[in-house]
Amino acid sequence: MTTTMTQIFWTAAVVAVLVTILEMLFGSKRRGGPSIIVGVVLLVAGGILAAADHQTVVGLVPYIDTIREFRFARDIVGFFGGALFLGCGLFGRLATGTARDQIFRLHGAMAMAHQDLKSAQELLNSVVRSSISGVMILQAIRDESGVVIDFTCRLMNHEAEQILGRAAATLLGQPLLKHVPCLRREGFFNDAVSVIEMKLPYMDERQCRHGDRQRWYQVAIVKHGDGVVANFADVSDRKRTEEQLRHAAEHDTLTGLPSRSLLTDRLQQAINRAKRMPGYEFAVLFLDFDRFKIINDSLGHEVGDQLLISIAERLRANLRDIDTPVRLDEGHLPARLGGDEFVILLDGIDGPRAAVIVAERLQEALSKPHILDGHEVISTASIGIVINDGKYENPDEILRDADTAMYQAKSSGKARHVVFDETMHNEVMQRLTLEKELRAAAEELQFTLVFQPIIAMDTAALSGFEALIRWPHSERGTVLPANFIALAEELGLIVPIGQWVLREACGQLKTWQKLHHGPRPLYMCVNLSKQQLIDANLVSSVEGVLANTGIAPSSLVLEITESTVMDNLVDLQPVLTRLRKSGVRIAMDDFGTGHSSLSFLQNAPMDILKIDRSFVSGGGNPRDYGAIIHTVIQLAHNLEMDVVAEGIETVEQLAMLQSLDCNFGQGYLFSKPVKPEHAVKYLDRDFRFTVQAEGTDLIAREQSEEKAA
Repeated sequence: MTTTMTQIFWTAAVVAVLVTILEMLFGSKRRGGPSIIVGVVLLVAGGILAAADHQTVVGLVPYIDTIREFRFARDIVGFFGGALFLGCGLFGRLATGTARDQIFRLHGAMAMAHQDLKSAQELLNSVVRSSISGVMILQAIRDESGVVIDFTCRLMNHEAEQILGRAAATLLGQPLLKHVPCLRREGFFNDAVSVIEMKLPYMDERQCRHGDRQRWYQVAIVKHGDGVVANFADVSDRKRTEEQLRHAAEHDTLTGLPSRSLLTDRLQQAINRAKRMPGYEFAVLFLDFDRFKIINDSLGHEVGDQLLISIAERLRANLRDIDTPVRLDEGHLPARLGGDEFVILLDGIDGPRAAVIVAERLQEALSKPHILDGHEVISTASIGIVINDGKYENPDEILRDADTAMYQAKSSGKARHVVFDETMHNEVMQRLTLEKELRAAAEELQFTLVFQPIIAMDTAALSGFEALIRWPHSERGTVLPANFIALAEELGLIVPIGQWVLREACGQLKTWQKLHHGPRPLYMCVNLSKQQLIDANLVSSVEGVLANTGIAPSSLVLEITESTVMDNLVDLQPVLTRLRKSGVRIAMDDFGTGHSSLSFLQNAPMDILKIDRSFVSGGGNPRDYGAIIHTVIQLAHNLEMDVVAEGIETVEQLAMLQSLDCNFGQGYLFSKPVKPEHAVKYLDRDFRFTVQAEGTDLIAREQSEEKAA
């Protein structure tokens, strides 16, 4: 049996070899044909041998002299071999050319893929070795239960050697943690194991010690077979640059103090902490320096910058001396918002009184002289204080209220501190509403003019009018100038409003001059603010109004307050001179309120002097100021100036002024300010003012309001 199987095996092998040879020699055009022919021949021969007797066969083939050899030739070679040849031929014949081509192409593709894989492996090794990042290929080491317990290093480049401080020769094929135990301490081992188990890549930046320095590395780990590929990139320079940029964004470049962004972040943290911790308290101090603008303008911006730096140093020094706050990791935070505005976050205080004590200590320290570039500079601070009461939701609300309290301190006399309360907020909201309404009124010119007569003291006849602005408000009623002119100046609205007043007043004067036939031409007094005086277009605007209305320049009197002239005489003198050259007359209004010397009048280019009502009233006894008024009138007359007394309310005041040879007067004794239609009756040439020409039913409240106007 064993011999037969062996014979069959070798017969099949021989047949396979012969089939391959036949196909290679003859089967390029008709695949399988030669094998089929050989197989048929062998099968026919086997059949003939099976039909013939033994003797006949021996006679034909002398070498076959045994039954065994005869049967082998017939069965194995003839039948089995023929069947194999025939089967191989038929298979080759039946297989399509496309299938064979696909097989050949697949073989070619596999060969090419193998070559590409080999090239890729060589490229990978080259990239890994030449990479500027540290690269390691690690194979997992598992225990009997399949748990990863360590890694074997299969490949590492030069940068990895530098980072780990180990030569590749000492780590390749060795357990990694045994030689570099810090990888477990730094968390690298656990990260690598999680990549293998989760089959997800890992990336992070971490700080590790490299020699005697701390370095930042970007670590990327990806799964590779039953192991990982780890990449270590040194990003210390980038992290250092990011830290510098972050510091620059969060700190003031001049003083080095935190800026608004960092302050806002810390304030939000304090707000959140206060909501979580009922016992936690903090406060905010808003500082503004009272004389900084004057110092900056007079001594220069360089000295101003030195002052800001000196202030910042004092803030740091004094906050360090304050008792340690609750939060030891951060503590109190001084910051600069811009200009001369500083904010201090008192983080963790013991009640509102502690914030007030800090403010007092800071004011004392900041009020001491600063020696800057050879100058001794003193600049006190006005401080607004806000104590957290749990109602605040964001930093802007706290800074808003602290700013409000600071302005309250500044308006109360400067160099002081004020703790914010809710009434201040209400006042601010009212002011904001008034600002909005005033802007709309200025845009739409929602104003009216009333006119107070100016009387010639010698004849009691009408000489002119003073134009006074009013703001008719739908809810507030008639708003007097004292309640909105200062705000208009602050908002930069006074120039367009003043131009409107000038046009309306001159237009009204032109109308009245046509109706008036008195011995003297009527004139109109119009008030000018400081902002109007420094406006470069003032003279051209006045000349344009005069040209458009056609009134004589001498019939227009521009009134300027004494304080405005005193504070800015050098700057205003060229403007006032140009106005006078155009024919317009200039009046000094409210004389006596600015406490100027009488010699001051000699240098002021004025035509009319208006004595303030406070001198006329004389504290209830007009004669108390009689001597002063007499001196003023005499000096004005010597300087060829007319004198107008304001606020005449009693007959005694009138008599005194007449006896002192005062030229003109105005006040409630003659008439309160009236609308244009009510002033027409004063234009009759025979009209003379008597005591209370408007009647005796003047309301005391109106009197006090008009005094304020």
